Amino acid sequence: MPTDSSIRARRHASTVARRRSIALAVGGLLIGGLLTATSIGAQTQGFNLQVSGSASRSPSNSLAQGTLQGSAYVFATPASGVKRVSFYIDDPKRARTPYHVEAAPPFDLAGTASDGSALPFDTKKLADGAHTVTAAVRLTAGSTVVVSSTFTVANAANTVANGPVPKLLFGIGPEADGALKTRLAQEAPVKMLTSWYNGPGDLSWMTGWRTNLVPQAYASGKALHLIVWAGDAEVSFPTKYGTACGRSYPLSDRFLGDMHQLATTFAGSAGGPPLYVTLFTEFQTYPCVDNQWSVTPEVTNYYRALKDRYLEALAVFHQYAPNSRVSLGWGGWQARWDAPATGGGRSLFGYFADVMRASDFQSFQAMASDSNVNDIRDMTKILGAYGKVLLAHYKPDNGSQATFDADLKTVFTDAYLAELTSAGLFGFSFMDNANLSSSESSYQLVKSAVTRYAS
Repeated sequence: MPTDSSIRARRHASTVARRRSIALAVGGLLIGGLLTATSIGAQTQGFNLQVSGSASRSPSNSLAQGTLQGSAYVFATPASGVKRVSFYIDDPKRARTPYHVEAAPPFDLAGTASDGSALPFDTKKLADGAHTVTAAVRLTAGSTVVVSSTFTVANAANTVANGPVPKLLFGIGPEADGALKTRLAQEAPVKMLTSWYNGPGDLSWMTGWRTNLVPQAYASGKALHLIVWAGDAEVSFPTKYGTACGRSYPLSDRFLGDMHQLATTFAGSAGGPPLYVTLFTEFQTYPCVDNQWSVTPEVTNYYRALKDRYLEALAVFHQYAPNSRVSLGWGGWQARWDAPATGGGRSLFGYFADVMRASDFQSFQAMASDSNVNDIRDMTKILGAYGKVLLAHYKPDNGSQATFDADLKTVFTDAYLAELTSAGLFGFSFMDNANLSSSESSYQLVKSAVTRYAS
């Protein structure tokens, strides 16, 4: 679980440059039409068969020993010194008519579009299992080089038998104005814009959206998502329950007035696109001791006062933003352990059951640096007992591209999402654009998934 200091140090919009990942997953997987495969290349005199998840043919990997699903872009390289390429499928001895013949570069298995991009090969035309593509490369010098690669088709592994494709509401942050300009929001059906409120200093610019960005977003059919986070210092102060210790801003005299300003800023019509509000994201870190209800009396008093304040803020949003739906924002690590004696780990959920039942939906973040697959599953199933669930902000805390890719290659599959949507998950928001802009293959994976699973 994260330390309190690491949470405070993170902030919502990281400006740290991320190293571009060049590593692709061993054994590769094509998700919703996007391939990411790594394999041992089969080469003959420098010629080989490559496969990509993009019509641009970049990035690409050797076809040999790869695992394919959906649409794949297979091509022969290099193109120089080649007169034509004849492609054969499951015919390594070339006894039958070629599947396709390309007489000019680039040499694509399924043909080349008029704009020079590759046409997709639909792997669903093949049964699941091992297959070969063989290319007879006729050189301009007159000789022919033959190269053959074996690969695996595994479409059934990514589908739910006789079931509909699971659907989600997708969002991206960290602020609505910048989110609108991201490549993902422009190229894929992202229908929610996430914004972070980090304290009173944000009110001066955020309230300016009331007459432009907010109504424009709603008019375009997009939902808005407001995340309220407190990162102030932890101090001791009195409450009606006794002395509490934790971050004072959420329990301050001005807090509800600030929520009033946010509610009027983000308000929309009751029948229009919704405003989703995640209040007190990662609230388990707000007391002086994290993640446990009864570790000290001061922590218990803090949580009790925070629950009261949450219900008061929920009422403010309901009154001044008719389209608002409000939730309590959990840190996604809470399900990793249990400490009943101090109300820690999984035992903490029960202490907030009353406010979760009073909420419009439930929300949590997933930001572990190692893996988020189990956290997302566990949190969805626990919170789903209280209502529909939103993954409010996803991003590996350390910016790891490898974790990002590994997480989403599992999460963005029919089987995984069918399990989670049946447990209550309705939305998924990316914390920011950092990992998406750091790797083209990662971006294409996400774009393909959003296109496939968007509600």
